[in-house]
Amino acid sequence: MKATANRFQTAVARKRGLPLGRRAMVTVLAWIISALQPADADQAQARPPLSKWLVGTWLLESFTSTDDNGVVTDAMGPGAMGYISYGADGWMSVQLARPGRALFAVPDMDGGTVEQTVEAARSYFAYAGPYVVDEEGRIVYHNLLISLMPNWVGSEQKRYVKTEGDDVLILSGDPVLIGGKTQITQLRWRRREAVLQ
Repeated sequence: MKATANRFQTAVARKRGLPLGRRAMVTVLAWIISALQPADADQAQARPPLSKWLVGTWLLESFTSTDDNGVVTDAMGPGAMGYISYGADGWMSVQLARPGRALFAVPDMDGGTVEQTVEAARSYFAYAGPYVVDEEGRIVYHNLLISLMPNWVGSEQKRYVKTEGDDVLILSGDPVLIGGKTQITQLRWRRREAVLQ
């Protein structure tokens, strides 16, 4: 490397007839090396803050729960559907549903039998409210103002964030009670392309 640098210094000095100091030579070499870097190298490393990266709507790919014995199941059955949205205004909402939900006997908000109403509630989950991002800890906090499960209203739901590339979001939470068992849930989401009118 030293020999190459000396040859470079001598060549420049001969061509211009000017002496080239060591500091100037290092500056020129650094400039040449940076110019040879791929144009998108810096962009690939410069990822936006998590709070900005999250903004948008995400389509559910999987929703699993793991119990104390390490058994993994589909929390809302195979093929569960859902969306989670994070707004730039700091508000979020999530909707989750089992596939193939039964219709009410009568197409009216109060048209289901007691059994149908219970099943409709058990096969769906939703909540909404403001959210806060902990950039360093890679955590997003959902502060619930409304929720299908009344017990969660006013609560803060912590979600640990993992990402894969630019379009996959993985959220997991602290242990929660599901069906009488303590379980850890994990939801895998894929970014949905914006639909402009």
